[in-house]
Amino acid sequence: MELPRRQDHDIYLPDGTFRNRIESLRRMPGLSDLAIGIVYAFDSRTHMQPFWYADKRMVPCSVRLLADSLHEAGMTNLRIVLQQWSPRVLPSLMRLGGRKLDLLLVSSMQVHAERAFALIRDAHRMGQERPLILAGGAKAMYEPTDFFELGPAGGVGADGVVTGEAFVLLDLLNVVLSHRRSGQTVRDAYEDLRSSGGLDGVPGLVYLCPQGGPHEPQAVNTGVQRLLRDLDELPMPDVGYRVLEPPHGRRTLSAQPCTPRQVGKLSAIASVMSTQGCRFRCPFCPIPASNQRTWRHKSPRRLAAEITHIHQTFGISEFFGTDDNFFNDRQTACDLMTELARTKIGEKPLGRCIRFYTEATQADVYKNRDLLPLAKASGLAAIWFGIEDITARLVNKGQNADKTAELFALLRGHRIEPMVMMIHSDHQPLHSPRGDLSGLVNQARHVYELGAVSYQCTYLGPAVGSRDFEPAARAKAIFRRVGGIKIPQAYQDGNYVVSSLHERPWRQQVNILRAYGAFYNPLNALRALRDIRKDPLAGRRLLFQVLGQIGLLLALPKLLGWAWRLRRGPIERYPDLLPARIPMRDAASGEEMNWAIENAPAVPRRLRARVPAAAASPELAPVANIP
Repeated sequence: MELPRRQDHDIYLPDGTFRNRIESLRRMPGLSDLAIGIVYAFDSRTHMQPFWYADKRMVPCSVRLLADSLHEAGMTNLRIVLQQWSPRVLPSLMRLGGRKLDLLLVSSMQVHAERAFALIRDAHRMGQERPLILAGGAKAMYEPTDFFELGPAGGVGADGVVTGEAFVLLDLLNVVLSHRRSGQTVRDAYEDLRSSGGLDGVPGLVYLCPQGGPHEPQAVNTGVQRLLRDLDELPMPDVGYRVLEPPHGRRTLSAQPCTPRQVGKLSAIASVMSTQGCRFRCPFCPIPASNQRTWRHKSPRRLAAEITHIHQTFGISEFFGTDDNFFNDRQTACDLMTELARTKIGEKPLGRCIRFYTEATQADVYKNRDLLPLAKASGLAAIWFGIEDITARLVNKGQNADKTAELFALLRGHRIEPMVMMIHSDHQPLHSPRGDLSGLVNQARHVYELGAVSYQCTYLGPAVGSRDFEPAARAKAIFRRVGGIKIPQAYQDGNYVVSSLHERPWRQQVNILRAYGAFYNPLNALRALRDIRKDPLAGRRLLFQVLGQIGLLLALPKLLGWAWRLRRGPIERYPDLLPARIPMRDAASGEEMNWAIENAPAVPRRLRARVPAAAASPELAPVANIP
């Protein structure tokens, strides 16, 4: 089951709506006095191969965009806290200009959810002085009700959950702040609207029904967001970098945020939004549905202006496009790269000042391989390919061994680095006979021989909001507990085997390590060093061999420990689709609804009342809303 979508004629916001919301907010008095904390939750258990370097060296685009938007709307008293930099900062102790927070925004991916829950619980320690708490990010988009009822008693959780993009937050704040009376807190104004149904006109919001109680909570969903069609309406990336909290180990905020000079040193890579959408519908991927099957992109001039501004202001030279499939549309890719190639900084072409990275499918890059000279001139330095399985037996996206070999040779000729992302599954063998590339290790060695610079391997698990989830739940493939330990949400990152029908899942866990070892090893590092003069990418291959082997060493104790736990067992599985922990109803119809996950009908109230609210504590946090 995937996220629902709007009718084709109603998917997009009318052009200009985003800018109108910004201007509407700017006209409101007193917004500059509001103290707003934006916290990006981060679980350190995910800090390992293959993310151990980039997770601390690239500021997430999502929280920067929120700060840019809020600041432009007149809310200038802001601070962004990245838990990967400052993990001990507590919302209850955050002060901005000597003022306690009026608004706390918590952004989280699914794998960092338990840290997000802890942040929200801490904010509740402030009692009646606590801020309005809003949750967002990928976790909120797919599992909004997980942010409610986070303690042993009712009332501890987020006040609202944003299930969409930045416009949903601006739209909500426009409604709340318009309603706020003189001297009233933002949270009290929000509560007035929640009690009266005044929030139902904000699509993309989930909140607790005021008629529910701690023993039978119910959530209200205001419907699917409308998407911003013209991404050029978004603010230029600037303030989001200027309000970053410096790295430290204190529980309170620093007196000042990072300087622009510090930003360039701390965040070596800048994430930029260039395109969004993908034409493929892989059953394990929830992303196309979250984009409502649309294709959006920045204008060429806007993308070039953003990259130029970030490079000149903060000294960042490496840029990662948060693309789902950059080569999804030939004309878009051609226009964007043409503009980047002809843009200059002084007398020097932009493409020689920066390195641009992106994601794309092998099939689409191969189809547009004549654009590779232009891509190189634009600054494109590396492409992350979701090849998944080079034989196309797991999923067929037009990839095969011959096309991979030809394409990688062309990329290396243009000094564009091929970065490989693969998936291991229950049905894939570890080894296969010579001449047969179906084996996991065979594929890892093969892509290295073809010139791949980096390699990532994750285990196929049912992502929430993907079409694979319900079949896996019905097949009893999803693990609930292993060795009596509840599966942490941090283990949903694909590095851990947490869903499998294999008779020996511990072996599958070890297989992942063996695949990494087949790609990242001292012998391959020596081979890269040997080729340093004749292979234009040998230096980069050597660098990634070093980084990859460090990441593998970080992962070894964690993943081998998990493999041992899988072997010892027992493994307890979810029995089937179960009722949602907190049922959700549609704001318009009042009927119970599913959202990214199909649930069994809600438990009758007389039975639900016996279920303790403590089931929502982070230690017992549900995987995909099933208790």
